[in-house]
Amino acid sequence: MGSPMTPSSIPFSNSLRHHAIAWYDRLPTNSIHSFDDMIRKFLSKYFPPSMVTKLRNEITKFEQKQHESLFEAWEHYKLSIDRCPNHNMLLVTQIDMFYNGLKLSHRDTINAATGGTFMQKTLEECYELIENITAHHNHCDTSAIRDETSRNISSTSTTESLEVVRQLEMMNKIFSR
Repeated sequence: MGSPMTPSSIPFSNSLRHHAIAWYDRLPTNSIHSFDDMIRKFLSKYFPPSMVTKLRNEITKFEQKQHESLFEAWEHYKLSIDRCPNHNMLLVTQIDMFYNGLKLSHRDTINAATGGTFMQKTLEECYELIENITAHHNHCDTSAIRDETSRNISSTSTTESLEVVRQLEMMNKIFSR
């Protein structure tokens, strides 16, 4: 009839859905002695080693898709991380994998917004920078950015170039505070 409820297990048990509720209810009485016990049992049941390996590979082998915007790539990457709660990767590794999996044009955008070399910033600065840039990219028309790699630079209109420069200057001001 499930393990006894403790104050720390109540939020966990209330967050369970469908099969996980049945799993929790079938746990032998007194089989869980701490919240960490519950987490370990839950992860071993729903995230066996083979699945963790597959999901971890999605994270470590991240590569931005051909027509994926920076925002879409970041959201796609964060979903990969969220799908593997026990990936055990440090934030520095996660940021490095994301940055190195980006198309060169988007790495250049991030470096320009940084005002230098992105990977020389602190982890918190790197994460916040990506969040802010992708939030901005999501709110503007990214169709020109998506086609950037397939266009010749000389075909870019002056208005478009000035807009990109203006956006980069604005991002640089935000991040230099």
